[in-house]
Amino acid sequence: MRYTYYRDKLKPTKGNSNILKLFLMVSILVVLVVWVVIWNNANTYEPEVFSEQAFYEGYFTLNTRLDQTLTRRFPSLEYVEGRLSNDGMGTRIFYIQDRKKIRANDIEKLLVSTLGGFGFQVKQTADTDEYWEFQVASDSTVWSVYRFEYPLEKAAPASILPADIAKVTKRPQLAIIIDDFGYSMNETINGFIAMQGTYTAAVIPGRPYSTQVDERLNSHRIQTLIHMPMVTVTNTTSEPDYALSEDLSDGEIERRLKKARKDVPKALGMNNHQGSGGSQSRKVMIAVIDFLADQKMFFIDSRTIAASVGETVAKERSLPTNSRDVFLDEVDDPEAIAGELFRLARIAKEHGEAIGIGHCRPNTLTTMKKYLPALAEAGFDLVPVSKLVR
Repeated sequence: MRYTYYRDKLKPTKGNSNILKLFLMVSILVVLVVWVVIWNNANTYEPEVFSEQAFYEGYFTLNTRLDQTLTRRFPSLEYVEGRLSNDGMGTRIFYIQDRKKIRANDIEKLLVSTLGGFGFQVKQTADTDEYWEFQVASDSTVWSVYRFEYPLEKAAPASILPADIAKVTKRPQLAIIIDDFGYSMNETINGFIAMQGTYTAAVIPGRPYSTQVDERLNSHRIQTLIHMPMVTVTNTTSEPDYALSEDLSDGEIERRLKKARKDVPKALGMNNHQGSGGSQSRKVMIAVIDFLADQKMFFIDSRTIAASVGETVAKERSLPTNSRDVFLDEVDDPEAIAGELFRLARIAKEHGEAIGIGHCRPNTLTTMKKYLPALAEAGFDLVPVSKLVR
């Protein structure tokens, strides 16, 4: 009796089978819908807005390599900048530093040989006195423009010198002597001392600062002269203990010369202070020239009077010598001093050299500081006066 249950087969009802099938179909459908939704969500996106740099990454890499190739092949080219327009066209700008070392067709050949392999065509679109231009295109699209410009030449700053001496050739030589060092040690003197190598200093003997300023000038590599007092045509002088005149004995003239030499020991030469009377005397000048010969020094005739025989006697006795061409500051005014300085430069331009004499005065200092650098820039050589004796 108990086995009867197991021997009897369980037969499902028809209604239960339909419900099961429906459940399975709904489950499969739900799974499919969920999968489709998930897949769509995973693969649906807004189109990425590429940056210009990202979009043209390969193009830029090519440009960079080409920039390097151009500047290596043509050292006279200088890369300036690259620009990208809104429509994606690039412009590469170069400066041509030396027109003689590069030609437009040389650039075109390089662009063609480099870009042709990438499917680009190169076409020159401009050849002017100011620039060359080449287009790089693919089919009908212009991808970039290569522009090679001549940089604008910087205008030379306007010279403060008159036009006829603003630029010279053959390096004319200018020697400027500044007289009357030794009287003081003030701001003006210090200003002159700071102007190293542009002039020669004449130190008057027997003054409070004669030896001291001679030492200082030489320590700053400024050549010095003994500014030797001589009497005027009226037999007067500002330096009675040193002034040379025909009335003095030969012995007294020699004693005064030796005393002056002791006061200005670093001097390489001598020029006369005043002396419109003394420099006319052959007696005085023979004594001066013979003394300088013993000292192995030279003489510069200040020419305080046209009748001076100083340079003549020096040449007769084979002593190195020369004479002044221009007094710079007879009128103590900056414009007047500048005018005389320009006159000196014109003489140097014409004859190859010139010697000017000025004095330790503020206006002379200011004018020299203003114009001597401009004269050097214009092509004049500023030399110590020892360079112009012969």
